[in-house]
Amino acid sequence: MSHVAHWGRPGAPVFATVATLCALLLTGTGTGTGAQPSALADGRPAPADHRDRVSARVDALYEEAQRATARYERVRARTDAQRATAARLRASVVRAQVRMRFLRHQTGIIARGQYRDGGWTPGVRLLTTTSPEALLERLSSQRRGDRALSMLLRSTRLTQRRLTRDRARAQATLRALETSVRHQRAVKAAVERRLARAERELRRTVRERGSGAGLLMSTSGGCPYGELSGGADEPDRAGDRGERWVAPVDAYELSAGFASSGSRWSQLHTGQDFAVPTGTPVRAVGPGTVVSTGCGDAFGNQIVLRHEDGYYTQYAHLSLLQVRDGDRVRAGQRIGLSGNTGNSTGPHLHFEVRVTPRMGSGIDPLPWLRGHGATV
Repeated sequence: MSHVAHWGRPGAPVFATVATLCALLLTGTGTGTGAQPSALADGRPAPADHRDRVSARVDALYEEAQRATARYERVRARTDAQRATAARLRASVVRAQVRMRFLRHQTGIIARGQYRDGGWTPGVRLLTTTSPEALLERLSSQRRGDRALSMLLRSTRLTQRRLTRDRARAQATLRALETSVRHQRAVKAAVERRLARAERELRRTVRERGSGAGLLMSTSGGCPYGELSGGADEPDRAGDRGERWVAPVDAYELSAGFASSGSRWSQLHTGQDFAVPTGTPVRAVGPGTVVSTGCGDAFGNQIVLRHEDGYYTQYAHLSLLQVRDGDRVRAGQRIGLSGNTGNSTGPHLHFEVRVTPRMGSGIDPLPWLRGHGATV
């Protein structure tokens, strides 16, 4: 299959394409008569420096969101490592607690045996023995018991110190983990705030221009929905048990990758393209919920899923949608058919992984999929 990609928003960072669309709106494209002067809310023409300021603000917000997204991923990786360390320390504490109970039990057995035998002093042994040979045997047995008790007490002390140390380390790790989780949430909230501000800037621009909203906003009202998937004849690619993660399409060729660049895009690519013929079944990579379906912007017909780990996946340029907002989907369930809708130069699936449901918070999809067990 040929290397295919798409122009504009799906083929550039969100901030670059949104700025492009903003400029198109402000210059009044699509009238068939060339560039027209843009207008403010009161009908006055918007000056060029105003258009430039709006575009610069939107660009800056999306750039900040992308930097925050990268920071979020770094914090998440650190949080995952701390979580794994905390789990190991908890397991070590449990093992030490079990061993301490065993050692204390053994110490009790020895102490009770000594009490029954009348103590450890040689004088007591001499008074109670019946012969020299029996005395020597009992003294030898006492020395072996002394060594065993000494080793048992030493092991108990070492285990107690290890238990105390691991408990302290576990508590410190948990405190650090809680701090990282709070930091992770704060960074994610910062990403969402910046993207929401960028979206508000764009909506304000659309209102000022008074037209062209369809270029910027997806609506599901007129989108091409087909027979919804998930029926009795729907192939179960992953199984209801285990929810094995999968690639979004079969028999694909990887074309434009994340952060790739070229003449088709003004900046870097925000997702991973899977080159497949139109009509190829597109499947949910993992279990999740449909948070939005839409059409009419540069992504064409698209679906966004939310997964249980808090990440979102987007499936764009579809020819047909087979799920609706709010649907719960399984890993491997068919959700639509690939196509060539929106700003696209050939049939393919544009697949994104995002920190938030908004465009502009994407991360590299292939490592993320492989980290979830999918083969790509």
